[in-house]
Amino acid sequence: MPPPQDGAHDSAARVPLLPPPAPRRAAVRLRPLPLLIAAAFAASYRLLFHLAPAPSYYQSLLLSLGSNDTAAAHLHALTIRPHLAGTGANALAAAHVASALSSHSFPTRLTSYSVLLSYPAHRSLSLSAPDRDTVLFALKQETYAGDPYDAVSDEAVPTFLAYAASGSVTAEAVYANYGRAEDYAYLAARGVNVTGKVAVARYGKVFRGDIVRNARDAGAAAAVIYTDAKDYAAGKAFPDGPWMPPTGVQVGSTFKGVGDPTTPMWPSSEGCERLSVAEAMSSDDMPGIPALPVSWMDGETILQLIGGDVAPKDWQGGDGAAAYRIGPGPAVLNLTYIVSGFFAVQELDMETWKGQRKSSFLLFVVFFV
Repeated sequence: MPPPQDGAHDSAARVPLLPPPAPRRAAVRLRPLPLLIAAAFAASYRLLFHLAPAPSYYQSLLLSLGSNDTAAAHLHALTIRPHLAGTGANALAAAHVASALSSHSFPTRLTSYSVLLSYPAHRSLSLSAPDRDTVLFALKQETYAGDPYDAVSDEAVPTFLAYAASGSVTAEAVYANYGRAEDYAYLAARGVNVTGKVAVARYGKVFRGDIVRNARDAGAAAAVIYTDAKDYAAGKAFPDGPWMPPTGVQVGSTFKGVGDPTTPMWPSSEGCERLSVAEAMSSDDMPGIPALPVSWMDGETILQLIGGDVAPKDWQGGDGAAAYRIGPGPAVLNLTYIVSGFFAVQELDMETWKGQRKSSFLLFVVFFV
């Protein structure tokens, strides 16, 4: 008799009186390694999430260590003198931080690292044009009446761009807006040859290091980056307001990499393999050409003497500013920048044990060698 079709009723179909026997189970073999791993994971979970204090504990701990007054006192102590990396003043700042942490029972240690730091040994910038007197820029930020830091202003490092290349260039100036790749593409489309010129670009839109690198890639021999009043002086200037004063200058690094340039992608520890200074400075992460930052007052002085076609509307300055032109020339810039420096850096390592959890905080400070 053929089997019944699905869903059909067949009273003649035989139904077993007992269910079929269950299949025999294979013998279970316990493997100790997976069990040990599972036990370790369970213990770690309990350790991390049940024995460790709640996040609010650490917040309460930090809040209990001081007040607004003590924070203000520490801030004043750390900023009373300029303390650029690698200077004696920075060693004092490091000692203050270590002392403050130790006073709250945080164990501290200072560990030396040798890294490549960039310092200005010499810098100068002058502007000349036909039938004009040569302008020698002071490249100095002015203090203001009542400045509490006036007495130590001479200790401030001269305005510079860290890791800019050493060199001296005398060439016509070209205005390059924000110094982006598309800005140089626009200049090329307008027939403006940047090769061998000094590119003048304003801060904003892109990283300062990329501003210099883009100038280099476009063929410029040097770069000047200024702070445009349109972007940074749209209201009352410091100390009467938050905006950049006329002689204020933005400074910083032009290195695009991370960490020590002589030890890319590995720790800068004692005895480790290092690139030479020449190799580090020739890296594509470096700007490769001399460069200087200047104030918006000096930048406008330069732009007033650049001729050529009028720059596009979105390249112009703020209300009341004279029309910006793209050049090249007739303004000629004479820029000299000489770099020096191999210094050592310290790491301040603070460790605290609470319950079964360890918290680590890193603060980097430097000292002179």
